[in-house]
Amino acid sequence: MGKKAEAKKELILDAAKSVFGRLGYSKATLDDIAHAIGLKKPTLYYYYKSKEVLFIEAFSQEWKESLSNLKRIAEEERNPHERLLLYIRSSLRYYQKIVTQHTISIKVLIETRMLFQELFRESRAKEANYYATVVKEGVANDTFIPCEAERVGYSIMVVKDLIQFEEFQRAEFHQQDYIDFEKIERDVLFTVNLILNGIAIKA
Repeated sequence: MGKKAEAKKELILDAAKSVFGRLGYSKATLDDIAHAIGLKKPTLYYYYKSKEVLFIEAFSQEWKESLSNLKRIAEEERNPHERLLLYIRSSLRYYQKIVTQHTISIKVLIETRMLFQELFRESRAKEANYYATVVKEGVANDTFIPCEAERVGYSIMVVKDLIQFEEFQRAEFHQQDYIDFEKIERDVLFTVNLILNGIAIKA
């Protein structure tokens, strides 16, 4: 893609951030975004095939930077067990903030789950690797027993993801218009604690 096309993409992404920020995800349309920068919708489709892709790409860098910042804050916690819980709790609350701020519907959260995972494949791999790194540190300082840290890290990521998705589906099935993020946080931390307690060195 040439410099002119890259510049056009940046223009579209800036407009998308503004429109999504003003109207929220559910109300914003591709027409709104195209109109904001004087484009026709077919031109917008040339660069972005769907609103979902545009939304995720528009905020992807901001999300990645925010999660890196949460990781830096978590690093101040010396105990590996507590550090993992702190990071997971903080990341769940950040996700809640994104969903609430942009009024993303339960239906959209379910429909875009696979797309989100695909576009954030690299970030998800880094997340699992971060968990594994903290577990290895815990093994080294006798917080955790020797274990397959990569598998533990991957399991934590999957558990977190599945509990969130289960709550989204439950909310849709019961035709709720809200997601119980406090329940998600309780269930995720409870289950992650089970995993970490299972590898903890008993006093």
